[in-house]
Amino acid sequence: MRYFIREIIYYIIMIYQRFIYRDVQFDFLSKAALSSTFGGMNKLSHHAFFSGELGFASYIGANSVVIGKIGKYCSIGERVHFITKTHPVKEYVSTHPCFYSLKKQCGFTYTDRQLYNEEPLLEGSKYSIEVGNDVYIGFGATLIGPCRIGNGAVIAAGAVVTDDVPDYAVVGGVPAKVIKYRFDIEQIQYLNWLKWWDKSPEWLKRNVTDFQSIEFLKTRIGNGDR
Repeated sequence: MRYFIREIIYYIIMIYQRFIYRDVQFDFLSKAALSSTFGGMNKLSHHAFFSGELGFASYIGANSVVIGKIGKYCSIGERVHFITKTHPVKEYVSTHPCFYSLKKQCGFTYTDRQLYNEEPLLEGSKYSIEVGNDVYIGFGATLIGPCRIGNGAVIAAGAVVTDDVPDYAVVGGVPAKVIKYRFDIEQIQYLNWLKWWDKSPEWLKRNVTDFQSIEFLKTRIGNGDR
């Protein structure tokens, strides 16, 4: 019965979201929390779930669960999972929530007050996971909060991220480690200064051919084309 009630609620929510966000593509059986916001030109693929803030032109692949703040122009692949809740490993004798949680995950609890923070948030944020701009997250990756993913980062397929990822780093493995950086330090500093993701679509379309290399972009900016 709960399942059907929940599905009806989400059906109504998605009608509302489709009405409010006309330039967002919601595929079959995709779901978004009522509080979610979309920057525009987004896509939720089939069976994907999203809760949070999704920046302009970012999209989420099929069968993914994404909860957090996502920047602009991010590409999130299929079967990506953001895990924002946790269980105590060292703090308590048992990892079972009946000893520390009021949420009654299995229908009951022994405690009369919340004893453990099950969803730790990033400092200064209302989210456990934040993703920068122009981030690519590959198939089957898992992000475990709290963590921040820097601008331009790449998360390899199947990686398990348990810590912050620097700007323009390529990470992979379990747990994920930095494999390399997409660009050198000077180029990364330049891209973070340029913040091309904040440029208008008209500017980006006008300069699209210059995105073949950072040097082309530098030349264009040097010519005063902003």
